[in-house]
Amino acid sequence: KPERAVDLPRLDALLLVLGGLAAGFLNVVAGGGSLITMPLLIFGGLPATSAIGTIRLAILVQSMTATVRYHRSGVIDWQALPPLLLPICSGTLAGALLATQIDNSSFHALVGWVTLAAGALVAIDINKLLQRKQQDLTRTRRLMLFVSLVLVGFYAGLIQAGVGYLFLAALVIGAQFTLVQANVMKVVLVLCLTPITLLVFGLSSQIHLGYALMLTIGQALGAYAGVTVNLRKGASVIRPLLALVVVAAALKLLFF
Repeated sequence: KPERAVDLPRLDALLLVLGGLAAGFLNVVAGGGSLITMPLLIFGGLPATSAIGTIRLAILVQSMTATVRYHRSGVIDWQALPPLLLPICSGTLAGALLATQIDNSSFHALVGWVTLAAGALVAIDINKLLQRKQQDLTRTRRLMLFVSLVLVGFYAGLIQAGVGYLFLAALVIGAQFTLVQANVMKVVLVLCLTPITLLVFGLSSQIHLGYALMLTIGQALGAYAGVTVNLRKGASVIRPLLALVVVAAALKLLFF
């Protein structure tokens, strides 16, 4: 079981706060922030399962910070939220329960490959790919949307890293959100599903409280800054740098 002590060496604490700051900013403006914090925790000595559990507290606070700012700016479509919650939350619960049952060595390899794939996804300008004409939501399309949201929720519960890009795809292609609406709604949805994962990983003693608190401080500050940038002009300029960092972390996880 992971240690729960909050006393950390000053350098470790500083690195976690800085890593959280970068992750909170990235999660709001582009997505993929957990692709930094998760390898950072693993390199710091946490088992992969504990790392995936530990990042959840910071994600919760980060999402709350961003959601409050979006709400005050009047850009959240609250009426569109309820139909999305059942498939996403049910998938999240299943994914989190499975995550706590996988042995660490298998999970370590899984995290490495997922991180590598997500790094490639980060390098793609998903905003351009998702530009499309709006279509009517037929019964078939609604069913496909439901299934896709269950799967995205499952991934969020199991791994989390890079889930923002999957939410964008599901919301724009399946639910016919605009990119602006989808980018805001993904933050609200992550806020809704994260308490489920916190409960599951917490009951399984897979949360390192000291690391989680340091990440939380950084990610709350990063999310606040990220909303400001996102409401103004976005941050596509950071995508190549993020992709490079993520791929390097994935290669280290897999081969070194």
